[in-house]
Amino acid sequence: MSWDKTKYLQKLFLQYAREIEGFLTIRYPRENDLSDIVQESFLRLSQSNEPEAIQNPRAYLYQTAINITIDRYRWRENRCMVTDSEDYLASVPTQNHTPEHQYQVRQQLQHFEAMLQKLPELQRHAFILYRIHGCSHAEIARRLDISVRCSQRYVMLTMQYLDDQLQHNSDLDWR
Repeated sequence: MSWDKTKYLQKLFLQYAREIEGFLTIRYPRENDLSDIVQESFLRLSQSNEPEAIQNPRAYLYQTAINITIDRYRWRENRCMVTDSEDYLASVPTQNHTPEHQYQVRQQLQHFEAMLQKLPELQRHAFILYRIHGCSHAEIARRLDISVRCSQRYVMLTMQYLDDQLQHNSDLDWR
């Protein structure tokens, strides 16, 4: 991701993230993880080839956040339709992973860990607390003695960085 694109996305994040989260709070008061939805909206914008070319990025971000919220609602509703978990688990096919597959997974994890190690310490810790341990941005801010906004920014930047790295490193099959 070029420096100009990163700077542009950071400017948009600082300008609209709190506003969009406030809007979602009012429109979808029962929705949890609103900061996740805002983060994902910015991630989707960052995945655009030329986010600067979008005529109205604010409207794009709002619509993306609404779509993500609706998708999450639908997913939860569909998940609730599965009433008998034993039947559901029985329907999931089991895979016998070969030693080659296990080696490939180990290689992927090592590569991913190496990518994370290249990040600044606070940014790496914020991302791990958020994505691996499931901490909220408020909890991350408290633990790392940073602002909630800074925690959100660190996670967003890490997601952009990882997305960029994964797109440019085709030597490992990430499926």
